[in-house]
Amino acid sequence: MNYLVVDFEFTFYKRPVGRPRAFFPEIIEVGAVKLDENLKEYGKLQNFVKPHFFPNHAKDAMDFCMITDTDMKKAITFPVMLKKLSAMYEAEQTFFVAWGDADYKVLNEGCSRHKLENPIIEADYLDLAEAYKLWKDEENTPSLKTAIMEMECVADGLAHTAFDDAYNTGKVLAKMLEKGWTYEAYLRAKEQQKNN
Repeated sequence: MNYLVVDFEFTFYKRPVGRPRAFFPEIIEVGAVKLDENLKEYGKLQNFVKPHFFPNHAKDAMDFCMITDTDMKKAITFPVMLKKLSAMYEAEQTFFVAWGDADYKVLNEGCSRHKLENPIIEADYLDLAEAYKLWKDEENTPSLKTAIMEMECVADGLAHTAFDDAYNTGKVLAKMLEKGWTYEAYLRAKEQQKNN
């Protein structure tokens, strides 16, 4: 199996009033690194993505992620982003890896709202935060920053920028594999947790 390590930055609405009806988080940046089975990098993706449904409610997320209006002028549409991501992914041959479960959810919701088929099979989705938590037998799910420190990785770039977060998630994955973590053991731990 290959690994497509992905991070999305997306919009949110946290104000107490004024939330638009049917609001949902929209992807505003995608970062991805493709790794082969030996963890050698052989593809990457970084793009800003135009929010289609609620563009007027993207400012807070853009400020949080340090995305400027100039960046957004170079942004691609969600369907174009999906096509680029799909080109890096082979069903049942590629783990779609992200830190946490939010990335797959936001992608799936975006596909649904745009009336596009999600090319990523849910069975290929690997929530590395959950895998890390089970592997370390921790009570709470650690942040990516915590995992980077615990695994003694050298973090690249800035937190909350999609490509840098994807790249650093890939580093944590590589360290876990180096230290003996396996996908099969993760599935067993997940099943055991479900049965407890």
